[in-house]
Amino acid sequence: MNIAYFLTPRQDVVTLYDDNTLRKGLETMRSSGYNSMPVTNRDNEYIGVVSVADFLWYLVSDDMDDRGNIPISSIEGKYVKDIMDSSSYPAVSITDSAEELMERILSHNFVPVVDGRTSFIGIVTRHNVMKYYQENRGSLSEMIASGI
Repeated sequence: MNIAYFLTPRQDVVTLYDDNTLRKGLETMRSSGYNSMPVTNRDNEYIGVVSVADFLWYLVSDDMDDRGNIPISSIEGKYVKDIMDSSSYPAVSITDSAEELMERILSHNFVPVVDGRTSFIGIVTRHNVMKYYQENRGSLSEMIASGI
């Protein structure tokens, strides 16, 4: 079995564009109910993941005035790409091994998946991996040894 077995395809994943405004990003996160989501550029290249924490840390940054308010001018003209750390959520390739996926899924609720051209093709969720494990009642080491 390979990574594609666990894949939630891109069309079923809520994503943001790196050039979405902070307001658009927050609105999308709020309406979706997710705390983090993948970010792509307009050419569908995977950029990284942005989280609610990224927004919060930005909002309590040095842009606050002496009363703790954030001037609206510091938010206008800011984009999702301006607040995210693109190195903190590396993607796996659809051709990577199940072992690589398992190492990443232990650290994150989902793992972004890209094709050979770094185009975003979907995510693998920890939930899907655990559901497979539960349904098949095998041990994690058996799953990895079998080359999921």
